[in-house]
Amino acid sequence: MKTSRAVALVAAPIGAYLLASWIVGAKVQSALDEQYKILEGLPYIKVADRKYERGLFSATETVTFEVMGDMFRALQKAQKEAAAADPEAAAADTVVLEPLRFTVRSSFKHGPLPGFSTLAAATSDSELVLDDKTMQELKPVLGDNKPLTAHTVYRFDGGGVSNISSPAFSMNMPGDSPENVGKLAWQGFTATMEFDKGLANYRMTGDAPRMQMTDRNGSFVMSGLKFEADQKRIFDDEPMLYSGTQRMTVAQFDIAAVKEGEKQSPVAFKQLVVDVAMPVNGEFVDVIEKIGAASLQIGDKRYGPGNFDFSIRHLHARTVARFYREMMKLYSDPAVFTAAGDPARALAPLAEPGKELLKHNHNPEFRIDRFRFKSDMGEAAVSASVKLQDAKPEEFSNPLMLLGKLEAAADIQLPEALLGTLAASRMPGGTEAADDPETAAMQAQMLEQQLAGLAGQGLVTREGGQVKSKIEFRGGQLTVNGKPFNPFGMGGAMPPGAGAEGQAPPMAPMPR
Repeated sequence: MKTSRAVALVAAPIGAYLLASWIVGAKVQSALDEQYKILEGLPYIKVADRKYERGLFSATETVTFEVMGDMFRALQKAQKEAAAADPEAAAADTVVLEPLRFTVRSSFKHGPLPGFSTLAAATSDSELVLDDKTMQELKPVLGDNKPLTAHTVYRFDGGGVSNISSPAFSMNMPGDSPENVGKLAWQGFTATMEFDKGLANYRMTGDAPRMQMTDRNGSFVMSGLKFEADQKRIFDDEPMLYSGTQRMTVAQFDIAAVKEGEKQSPVAFKQLVVDVAMPVNGEFVDVIEKIGAASLQIGDKRYGPGNFDFSIRHLHARTVARFYREMMKLYSDPAVFTAAGDPARALAPLAEPGKELLKHNHNPEFRIDRFRFKSDMGEAAVSASVKLQDAKPEEFSNPLMLLGKLEAAADIQLPEALLGTLAASRMPGGTEAADDPETAAMQAQMLEQQLAGLAGQGLVTREGGQVKSKIEFRGGQLTVNGKPFNPFGMGGAMPPGAGAEGQAPPMAPMPR
């Protein structure tokens, strides 16, 4: 009797653990199924094949992804139709187009104590799997390292944390001739992604220390790449539209080109920062991007620090989601890739959702919040905004009505020396011709006459070597530095109601 009780006391927790492991394993598989469903709405990447084999304490999964498959199949169809119409021409230059595929293999250990090493729903170790031929070709480069690996810990609430890494390597690259063999040196990268159930939210950080490419045509070096993101899904039924922040920084870019055996002017960026924010305000979202660099060096000329900040504000979130879906469809449309030189044709499918986007946003606004950079010639700064004020949906069919609702403004500050350099670049012979003292003096005199004329009309102000101007368009009236301005008249600024001889009268205000 005592023996039976002892067996029962031992068997009960073992049975409970076996049951818990089976249940947790089923939940992990269900959570993975939910994540893969998210990809069904993406035209540029799809699950081509998936095998999941679940046991009591572990499971294995092999997933093959296909990139741009719909687009390649559409191009293949177009090729076959062209071949049927003109077999001889097709046979001469037909290139077989195949979608890119790659496979990820994962080994899972089920909780509640996966591998008896941690408390979690499951852990997995994943790797990128390449075909045998490719792996043999990469063996001298990677050795026994895997090209890409990830270790993931799944929480009981459906979320988890993944640590992703790629090894460092160096390899030779084919050049434009047998003698021109390049070299690629890559110091690897690491990333960490924390995600919630169904990828409703995710946080990511990562860095890549250095990449260097060299050949006889020059070199390219990127060092100190770091990125981070904090994203939250806006709508449950729009799985790929997120709000939040993204940030990328690069410590330095160095580009050194060689042409016909001669070194060209080197180009270097330092401390490049790109910040993107998409905050949600009620039914509306804003898109705000800020780009900055500590310095840009081109040859012996140095610029910086510099900033370029722009934003699109007050966009109706639901309409943005519909526009985003239509934009995603372009990835499977071969017209986008075959309409070279005709972007209007390629982007035609976005015309209708684009109009709908405008109609649902009564006060959309585009801003250049800041464009500023310093140089040896002084500081240049530009800010501008364009918006429709209180536009109504029915007014979008009447351009004149919309023009009356248009409000635009710009503040411009440029160094006179920079204007002189820009003017010289447009002269015959370019900036090299300006090295001649006589030519330089003539160019300086012409610029002085032009600036004096603009200042005399009140279109610009000159102060401390800077040229400044403020431009506004409001209520159908264009003004420069507060003075009415007619761009169709040769004289520019005119008092209200006046019309110089031979000039068009000032523009009448548009209806509001």
